[in-house]
Parts: sequence; C-alpha cells; structure tokens
Amino acid sequence: MKRIGILFGLAAIGLLASCGNEANTTTEKKDETTTVSTTIETTTVVPTTTVDDTPVSIICPSGTPALGLANYYDSVDGASFEIVNGAEQLVAAFGTKSHDVIVAPVNLGAKFYNTNEDYVLAKTFVWGNLFLASKATLTSFEDIDNKKLVVFGKNSTPDILTKILIKEKNLNVEIEYVDDVASANSLLVAGTAEYVITAEPAISKIKDAKGINVIDLQDEYKKVTGKDSYPQAGIFIKKEAKEDSKVLNAVDALVNSVKDAVENPADTALKAVAMHKSFETLGEAVLTKAIPNCHFIVMDHDKESEAVNKYLQYMIDLGFGKQAGDKLPNEEFFL
Repeated sequence: MKRIGILFGLAAIGLLASCGNEANTTTEKKDETTTVSTTIETTTVVPTTTVDDTPVSIICPSGTPALGLANYYDSVDGASFEIVNGAEQLVAAFGTKSHDVIVAPVNLGAKFYNTNEDYVLAKTFVWGNLFLASKATLTSFEDIDNKKLVVFGKNSTPDILTKILIKEKNLNVEIEYVDDVASANSLLVAGTAEYVITAEPAISKIKDAKGINVIDLQDEYKKVTGKDSYPQAGIFIKKEAKEDSKVLNAVDALVNSVKDAVENPADTALKAVAMHKSFETLGEAVLTKAIPNCHFIVMDHDKESEAVNKYLQYMIDLGFGKQAGDKLPNEEFFL
C-alpha cells in the first residue's frame, strides 16, 4: 500500500477525530532538450509543453470523511493527502487557499464561500453519521424531553442538528457540551450521562459490548423536514480549478472511492486500518459494521443543492447563521 502525507491537527470538533503528520511530497518533471544531428544542419528541439507532475493537494478531516475516502488514499500515487484532527487546519486551508481540494463540513465551506468565493462545493458525500444513544430503552427522539442531553462540538453539526430536532419537535431539553465524541461516549459508558449525541464509526465500537441503544438522527431529520438526509461533509475545490481536468479527475476518483466504500465495506475497512492509527484502534470488524451507518451518499446536482440550501436555511433560522456565512450561497457555490 502506498503511504502519503499525514498532518496532525490540534482540536476535535463536530464529526472530526484523531490524525497523524508527515511532510508533503512533490515530484517535478524537468524539461529535456534533445539535439538532433543531420548531414545538412544541427537543429535544437525544445518541447513546446511541460508535463505538470505536481500532485493534487488534499486536506481531509479524520473520522467519517477519511473513512469514506480510504479507497482513494490507498490507490493514489504521489498525491498530497493530509489527514487532520479538528476544524482549525481546515479553516486555515480555506483562508490561505493552500490546497486544491478541501474535505470539510458543508456549512464551513459555505461560510468561506460567502466570504471570498474561493472554493466551491464539488460533491457532498457524508449525509449524517449522528445518533442519539442511551443505555436506557429508546422508543423515540422524544424520550429526551425534560431530560439532560450531552452533545459534543458546540456550534458544530452535532449541536446544530440536535437543536433543529428539538425545535421542530417542541421539546424541553437541557444540553451539556463536551469537546468530542470520545468524551460523550465515555460519559455514557460510565453511566455519568443517560443520553448523549454520538457518531459513527466510534459508536459501533461500544454499542453491542456495552448494551447501548441508538436512534439514527438521519431518520429523525427526515421526519421533520421531508428530506432524506442532512449534508454533513463535502469535497470543495478552488473556484479557479473548475476547468482544471487534473483536479476534476481527482474529484471523480474521490467520489468513486465513496461508492466503493458503500459497495465493499470490508475491503474499505481493511484499507482504512492501514490508512490511519485511529482506524487501526477501531479495527476492521468495527469499521465494516460502521460504514453502512455513516450514510455515504452521492446525490444528483439538483437534489443535493436543494438539500444543502434547506439545511443552511435551518441553521440561519436557528441563529447559527454565523457558522454558514449569514446567508445562502449563490448558485455558483455548487460545481
């Protein structure tokens, strides 16, 4: 298996998990000048074009997004692929335009597009990996009415989606925040918290062993909105690269990687274990079980744009407009 660059991040937020660090690799192909001799004259032949061997640079959060792209990671040769933990380095990448491709929460990409229009959304591929979990019997999301709920990632996707559901179902819930999904799961296992918001693939590690019941928040979102899923993470490319065949080919390969993950979860799990230490810790069996619950979906353009805009509008209506750039992005946001 080919190994490529991994960069450690600093903080965990939303659906992001742990990662590693290694320098990027760039291969350049130099022009060659060939002298052709004849009996009449000597002609210097100079190539009219230069082959661009610079790899497509990609930055991706660990956790579910990286899991969906494990097949691409396994197959690339020379591409710069950084896996980071937390949103901080994704924010920096959007601000500095340091990468050709940024895999990030959809609302984060929308926020930066509304600021500078530097990156456009090529494809959303994670459509919900969040769950309500409890050791108690769960009959519906409404079980948390008048209860305390532990949520990880304040002002990020888990928090936003949970508040959407609480508002739409008119529930009274006390929310306690923790930094990451591992903290939420620890409280649940220890019995310190009765109800938590958790996520795949981490929940599959403890669900059966610890007798934990779950309710899929994707199903709950569909009940209140009529939409199949909520847009969680997507592939963003530089706006100036919309006609760049090399970048567009990389996007196609990334999308195919997601489709392969859905069709071949066991094979994808094997590649993910070799891809990143956090996946190695979870193990092949857990990842194989988790992949179908990560909701890796590739929609057509019109359905995707409608779903994304509806979710972003919900964010704005709930007072999370700052996290989405305070307005819906224009049509050029969608590749």
